[in-house]
Amino acid sequence: MGEVRALWTSVVLALCVVGLVLVVPFLVLQGFLRSVPVFGTSSHDGDGYLTWAAWLGAGLPLIGVVVAALGRRRGWTWFFALCLLVAAAVAGAKWVDDVRHAPPPPPEPRHCVEHSGGGTECPGG
Repeated sequence: MGEVRALWTSVVLALCVVGLVLVVPFLVLQGFLRSVPVFGTSSHDGDGYLTWAAWLGAGLPLIGVVVAALGRRRGWTWFFALCLLVAAAVAGAKWVDDVRHAPPPPPEPRHCVEHSGGGTECPGG
């Protein structure tokens, strides 16, 4: 039973490494190339590729950490933990960038607005 568990652990870890080394960069490259504007046109065709790259870039290290820890593979646990830390840093940087560039709140009215029923809203009043 221990040999089967070790075999499955090795297979899952190998698939996670291949996904991180080959699939995620390929998806990022595809997303970048499809998002580049051609002849001045705006394009968001690559968003799906980038979304998949983000999910796999965070999910594969998480799976790798769990499987490596359960399989008692200390070196692989550290490797996938570092990959997970990098994915968290990238996600945090993206979140900070999104918060910094959030659209401003809608402006309040600068003049009196009459409502049916006789009520009004006036700025500062």
